[in-house]
Amino acid sequence: MPMTMYLQDSIFTWQKTSSERTVYQYHYTNWPDHGVPEHPLPVLSFIRKSASANPPGGGPIIVHCSAGVGRTGTYIVIDAMLRQIKHRHSLSVPGFLKHIRQQRNFLVQTEEQYIFIHDALLEAIESGETEISAADFSEYVQKLQMSNNDNEKEYSPLLEKQFKLVTSFKAKDFSIISATKACNRAKNRNQNIIPVESYRVHITPKPGKDGSDYINASFFQGFNKLNEFIITQHPTFDTIPDFWQMIWDHNCQTIVMLSFVDEKEYPCFWPEEDKENDYGTFKVKLSEECSQGCFVTRDFILQSTQDDYEVICRIIECSGWPECCTPLSSVYDLVHLVQDWHLEYQNGPMVVVDRFGGTEAATFCCLSTLQKQVEFENCIDIYMFSKLYHMRRPGIWQSKDDYCFLFRAVEQGLLANFEAMPTFNSPVTNGHVLPVKEDPVI
Repeated sequence: MPMTMYLQDSIFTWQKTSSERTVYQYHYTNWPDHGVPEHPLPVLSFIRKSASANPPGGGPIIVHCSAGVGRTGTYIVIDAMLRQIKHRHSLSVPGFLKHIRQQRNFLVQTEEQYIFIHDALLEAIESGETEISAADFSEYVQKLQMSNNDNEKEYSPLLEKQFKLVTSFKAKDFSIISATKACNRAKNRNQNIIPVESYRVHITPKPGKDGSDYINASFFQGFNKLNEFIITQHPTFDTIPDFWQMIWDHNCQTIVMLSFVDEKEYPCFWPEEDKENDYGTFKVKLSEECSQGCFVTRDFILQSTQDDYEVICRIIECSGWPECCTPLSSVYDLVHLVQDWHLEYQNGPMVVVDRFGGTEAATFCCLSTLQKQVEFENCIDIYMFSKLYHMRRPGIWQSKDDYCFLFRAVEQGLLANFEAMPTFNSPVTNGHVLPVKEDPVI
């Protein structure tokens, strides 16, 4: 469960008997007072973790929100129906809601919340338990890659099903309205990989110029922040100023470049040494370039032309990633290098660039996020992050191979002593839910 969505506190209480008790408080931080969360997957993860933290024989779980009816009732209904599905292979939302409303009026306050309950339960039934403990991950990957015949190119029905669910969202015309405007279409290298309106990155518009606030870039959530990453395409000759405007507007200090420079199609978009590019309100100057094995780092100074403000920005280039990584576990060499830098320079989102703002960039973001999930929770949920990313930028997962690669890369990372940090002597590790052994109820 990403820390972007919830916080967990441990409250220690000493009684007169000198006995000690630990009380876990789970706080979902991204559930609006009006409306519902964007997607049920993080909510399902939160409910499973918080419910499993209550030990056998423990007292009742205290659930509260502002008024203790809308979001509280939604949590209670989803939790109860998940238990009913598991034990009875059936559910009755209207019947259960009618029952608990006799105990407290107005639980599940709005029609929107009632619909969200059904969306969440449908997701739970279709996908099953997708969060896997680090200890069981290799066994799970083998299960995913197992085929019913001798054709090694085919995957198991479980992986086929998961990939279909991950990529099931189709963007409506109104949700990609900026990307498909006539004035913006030429800014897209690939018309099939464009930002959904709700998550697109805005840049400072030019007065009187329609579409000048548009760049083909999308915000992606990470483990620590909702907008931890920006995924974008390699700038075209015409969109280089827009790219640097985005860096300036959003105070980005880390750029990960996975594409190759090609004078014909994929231009060098930074200034040469001893030169600077002037973009009106700010200038960009290369200060240092260094090669580190297969990586090239370039440091830039972005300086305001209106005052003395300046910011340092670094491009870390690893063209051809992850195809160039042998052995497979070496995909994390870049992840570690980037995170070491970004840890000190994370005022803005990390920008990840590939040819189209597609598979390679999404893979990097996903592996970076999953690494943190393993470190803090000792578990992995590739399905959840893959699906959430697809909803922000449809087209990033082109094939089942792309999806399976995430599992293989994480598995190799674990085998290569991927750091895992279980920290509590309790039935849970940061609310970690033990993996469900049986197949999901369908």
